[in-house]
Amino acid sequence: MAVETNHPVGKSVPRIDALEKVTGAAQYVDDMAFGPGLLFGKLVHSPIAHGLIKHIDVSAALALPGVKAVVTGQDNPRRLGLYLKDRFIFAYDRVRYVGESVAGVVATSEEIAERAAALVRVEYEPLEPIFDPYLSAQPAAPLVHPDLGSYEVVNFIFPEPGTNISEHFRLRKGDTDAAWPRCATVVEGTYRLPQIQHAPIETHVAVARWDPSDEITLWAASQSPFAQRDLLAQSLGVPHGKIRVISPYVGGGFGGKAGISIEANVALMAGAVKGRPVKVRMTREEEFIATNVRQSLVAKIKVGCDADGYLLAM
Repeated sequence: MAVETNHPVGKSVPRIDALEKVTGAAQYVDDMAFGPGLLFGKLVHSPIAHGLIKHIDVSAALALPGVKAVVTGQDNPRRLGLYLKDRFIFAYDRVRYVGESVAGVVATSEEIAERAAALVRVEYEPLEPIFDPYLSAQPAAPLVHPDLGSYEVVNFIFPEPGTNISEHFRLRKGDTDAAWPRCATVVEGTYRLPQIQHAPIETHVAVARWDPSDEITLWAASQSPFAQRDLLAQSLGVPHGKIRVISPYVGGGFGGKAGISIEANVALMAGAVKGRPVKVRMTREEEFIATNVRQSLVAKIKVGCDADGYLLAM
């Protein structure tokens, strides 16, 4: 019950006399029971920022008792992306960041899957990495996506082939050149923001079941289940009508659980053991290196105002 009480400054503010009981009834993906047929997955992540994949040896992982399947980029070479299809479900020919998923192991327990993931051997040919967004846009920068010009893209995204620029656009309104001389004060500066991990209390969790009829059900901690279904259909080559995405309570997202990340990995892993659900639960470390982050930013800003402080140009 909320009632009004007098605030010292004379304003009324609500006061809570009773709190609702916390029952613990909310069910998250990690709480769901899928019976004794549930299998567990673990992802193998790239330890380097940029390099060619020369060879992947999964034999030792497959030989471990309890391991049911190992999936790599060779199992699905279709590209994935919301506006620009620029990545694979599992890295195919090269890796482009520390933490990129290179393989997925499916086993009868999470512990066995983790042990098997450590047995996957990947041979890399390291390439020059690039970590600065400003330097990456320079003409001499090493190319992270040499084939950018061949990627499928929607009609409102404008990549520049032969560069690392995936989207280039200009917004212009009014005559700023005429406005600057009329400004009493001009402030100009360059500002940088780092990448930011959303750090929700619930890490990424997903369970997928790929039935023998090629119908796929995905249970995911997702902020955008319809986008996930669309992207899964495109990247897996399965009709939309055969994919169902179920998103229960989400333990925080802040944008980090929008779009698609591990959900496509889990679905492809489930396709290797059709009829049985596969569960992947990210650790906190994996959450930081292998899931979506807010992009870093370099912003050069110039603002001018008149003597009364009214903005004239930006």
